[in-house]
Amino acid sequence: MNFSEIFCILFSGIAMIMDLKWEKVYNFWICIGILCGLFLLINDDLPIEILRVLPGMLFPIAVLFPLFFCKMLGTGDIKVFVVLGSVMGVRWAANCIGCSFLIGAVMAVPLLFFRCDAKERFLYFFTYLNHVFVTKTFPPYLAPGKNPENIHFTIPIFCSVILLTIRGGSI
Repeated sequence: MNFSEIFCILFSGIAMIMDLKWEKVYNFWICIGILCGLFLLINDDLPIEILRVLPGMLFPIAVLFPLFFCKMLGTGDIKVFVVLGSVMGVRWAANCIGCSFLIGAVMAVPLLFFRCDAKERFLYFFTYLNHVFVTKTFPPYLAPGKNPENIHFTIPIFCSVILLTIRGGSI
């Protein structure tokens, strides 16, 4: 395990703790992550690493922006992916995003059936989609707070970082 992987584990773990405790990942933590990522570049060949960092930062924004636009994913989650992508690159970020969504789905299924009414949630989802298509607006999908159907997406992000570091960067 190299220093970048250790950094990603620590960074995503602390982001998860922040999200669980305060329901947000503070920008100072994101800035610390970006600065540490830049520090990692100083030790490497800078021009080559810049070509890896910029796409690694932009990829999560491009892929996850539609979910943010529909208010289904928070900016903190996207910013965590941006920091992770800046340190590990596009391919690793893509694997991390995919793995996070798979882990999030696995986490959501028991919540859906045991903590809330599954039929009601599916009806809410399809009503939301209908509202979006009819009004051409994107109201917030989930209300903030500790609702029984909400999961903190930093948990699947942290789990995927652990899994990817164990598996060597691929799913």
